[in-house]
Amino acid sequence: MRKIAFAFFLILIAACTKEVPETEKKISRMHEEKSARETLENFITAYNSNEIEKALSFCDLNYKGMINDSDDLGGLDALREDLMHYRKQYPEGKWEIKIEEIIVSGELAYLLTKSSFLMLDPIEKKMNPIYSERAIRILKKQKSDGWKIYRFIATPIFSYDEK
Repeated sequence: MRKIAFAFFLILIAACTKEVPETEKKISRMHEEKSARETLENFITAYNSNEIEKALSFCDLNYKGMINDSDDLGGLDALREDLMHYRKQYPEGKWEIKIEEIIVSGELAYLLTKSSFLMLDPIEKKMNPIYSERAIRILKKQKSDGWKIYRFIATPIFSYDEK
C-alpha cells in the first residue's frame, strides 16, 4: 500500500511541475523585445525633443559608449555632456533610427541598428543625413524599471543615398 501511495505521490508531483509551453515563451520574448524597442525609441524621441535629462533616464547608471575613432564614454555624466554638446553644436539636428534586429537573452537585449543624424538642407528644404552609423545597443533588464541602455558600440558608415 505504501508503494502505491508513494507512486501516486510521485505522479502528482510530476503533474504539478509543468514546463512552460513554447507559445508562452514566445509571447514573453515578444513582450520583452517590444519593451526594449520602446526604450530605445523613447531615448531617441527625448533627445530629438531636446529633453536631455529624460533621454538619460533611459540609460543605465553604468552606461558605456564606444564609437570607432572617438573617445569612449563612461557613465551618465559623460553621456550628458556629449548629448548637450551635440545639441548645442547642431540645435536643429534629429536622430533617425532603424532597428534591424532585436535579440533578447536573459537579462540583456541586443538591438542592431542603423542610425543617421539629420540636418535641414537649406537648398533642398528637407532633412538629410550628415552622419550615419551601424551600432549595437545592449540593454540591461532592470529589476523594477524595465530596460535601460547599458552599452553602445558603433561604427560610422558613409552612405548619402540611404537613410
